[in-house]
Amino acid sequence: MGFYPNRQLTCLASSISVLVITTGLVVGQSATQKSLAQTSTSPAPTGVTSINGAGATSITTLFVGTGTTSPLAPKGSWFNTYGVGNPSTLNPPGSINPAVTFRYAPVGSGAGLAAFLTQTPPPAAGGTIKAPVSFAASDDPLVGTEKVSGGPNAGIPIQVPVITVGIALAYNPAGLNVPAGGIKLSRATYLGILNGSIINWNDAKIKADNGGAIIAVNKPIVVVYRSDSSGTTFALSSHLKAAFPTWSRGVGKKSIAGSVATKPPADTVVWPSGSKAASGGGAVATTITTTPGAIGYVDSATRLAKNLPAALLQNKAGAYNSISPTTISNAFVGATDQDANARRIKLVVTDPTAANAYPIVTATYVVFYDKYADAKVATGIKGFIGWALGTPGADSIAIARGYAPLPPAIKTLSKGVVNTYVDTVLNP
Repeated sequence: MGFYPNRQLTCLASSISVLVITTGLVVGQSATQKSLAQTSTSPAPTGVTSINGAGATSITTLFVGTGTTSPLAPKGSWFNTYGVGNPSTLNPPGSINPAVTFRYAPVGSGAGLAAFLTQTPPPAAGGTIKAPVSFAASDDPLVGTEKVSGGPNAGIPIQVPVITVGIALAYNPAGLNVPAGGIKLSRATYLGILNGSIINWNDAKIKADNGGAIIAVNKPIVVVYRSDSSGTTFALSSHLKAAFPTWSRGVGKKSIAGSVATKPPADTVVWPSGSKAASGGGAVATTITTTPGAIGYVDSATRLAKNLPAALLQNKAGAYNSISPTTISNAFVGATDQDANARRIKLVVTDPTAANAYPIVTATYVVFYDKYADAKVATGIKGFIGWALGTPGADSIAIARGYAPLPPAIKTLSKGVVNTYVDTVLNP
């Protein structure tokens, strides 16, 4: 499980050879990733309400942090700044709301949404998330047909964006002659790399993109991709679908490969033969660093946390831009809600037109219940969203960690939806 019928566009068959891999969802989640669920299974401090969630790995460094050093440490992340750190050593001095604490398991968008809809902690979290599940995070918006079942909470899912991220094409620089400003990839070139028509760093197109510089005399390209049900995959493949009419590898969250003889299952992307799979954004980053010639896609925060070089990508206006909070923000200028349902907000920015915009971006959404059995959880959620989307301090934390804040108008919409629908009664 981990994806839902009709959640994404139908896949199209590919005519090239592909790598057949197992379809297990987040089975390969590392112990380090599992431990990021607010670090432990220890109960919340006395008198403190635990708000538990799971989902996208792209939001990990903002919600709970990674590593031990600033600016990506757990101390100072959104959850540990707003609520009580669990353990308390994760808190900066004091806490904004001492009545709540958070746990979050970065198991991927698909697994997080499955846990939310069934109100069952995700098995891949290794026991770090206990019931009840209070929210999910995803880089892939709901389509509106999802249903909540079981558990103490109820109602139609509430969805709001909370932050924006870019999808970097990060690479392993070992053995490459990287120009001073970084490697540039034109639109045609990065499409060629991802569809398997460009297979070596010595390709003439890469040389032309970089002013004639020879990036490598002979270095095979190894594409690294997400094997779990991932909103990051959805964001990348949605961009490719929008930017390249000839893209025919399917659009979806689940990035397993299909066989050359059969049409791949729905919600999959087919990758070139010889590609490497990894479960979770952190594992993709690690695979890139340990694989000569590798290039793969990770969100902007993971790229920063892992200190990976990323290509400058050519956007729709023809300009080459590096990935940064500024270029990500530029992509969302003028973005508006594209979902007619008042309970859900959806931003569609698949191929931004501004010359100063990074081309591959997505919003990260948090999904809540309409009716919470515990009023303290609902109150804590409202307070957190009000702080996260209403204070410069929260924006500063996000920017330092590689994210870009939402446009002010979208922040206002998100706060309004949460304040209106997140409570202890079923709203009409």
